[in-house]
Amino acid sequence: MEAICLDKQPHILLAEDDSELRELLNFTLTRAGYLVTCCDNGLALLEHLLQPQGFDLVISDLRMPALSGIEVLERLQGKQLPPVICMTAFGAPLLHAHAKSLGATATIDKPFDLDELIELVQTTRLPNNDQTTSSGVDS
Repeated sequence: MEAICLDKQPHILLAEDDSELRELLNFTLTRAGYLVTCCDNGLALLEHLLQPQGFDLVISDLRMPALSGIEVLERLQGKQLPPVICMTAFGAPLLHAHAKSLGATATIDKPFDLDELIELVQTTRLPNNDQTTSSGVDS
């Protein structure tokens, strides 16, 4: 008799307004074994996070239409959130620090290597992970 694994597939909420990057990240994360729900603006991200869907991780662009990733984090202050990885093409240290102060677990600068993102996703999902890495990634 074979053992059956009943572990649920980790569920990632991905918010990115650039459709090509969103599709690439969705494909990459799905191939890495994650269930991915996508949205293309900050308002949709906020609506998903206010629903009891049980996401294991959020990956969000910081500059998007409707609401920015920063505005979403601000509106959800004090609420229980899954770990949040922020992505930005505007990687100023102050922006990284501001996102972290609002609850982001890590911030990664665009452009980034897809393998680097997968590694960050894997380490971010681990409990009690308080490591900080360099090369444009704060966690």
